[in-house]
Amino acid sequence: MSQSTLSQQIPDPSWVLDPIIEIGVRHALILSADGIVVGASGSLGRDESEGMAAMVSALHGAARAAAVVSLEAPEETPISTITVQLDACGTLMVMPTGGANAFIAASFSTDVPMNIVAHTLARQAKNLGEALMSIPTRSSGPAS
Repeated sequence: MSQSTLSQQIPDPSWVLDPIIEIGVRHALILSADGIVVGASGSLGRDESEGMAAMVSALHGAARAAAVVSLEAPEETPISTITVQLDACGTLMVMPTGGANAFIAASFSTDVPMNIVAHTLARQAKNLGEALMSIPTRSSGPAS
């Protein structure tokens, strides 16, 4: 699914991002699998969100490669969560949206409970994935 298609399907990403921001995360981002920003929280400027999206996409690629080598996982095995935790700074958590070639990423301080963020990200990723998968990819006009 291309970035333009994702952006067209999510013209207002606030319904996905607002519940994540409300639990106290620092930044939240929706991105395509190839690292293109689809939506970002207001705390991220354009350059920051583009940089974060590119890094999250690269992190996903590195995690997949590491899983294939170290866990002997088949290449097509989906990654459910990527977590980078720095005790002094906080956590970056990334979840796929389930078959839609998109991810939700959130960064948050050590004051925010990881289990709350994980639950909220999983719920929003599921909701977004379902919404994206239910949108018809072709316009269905009247039959002739």
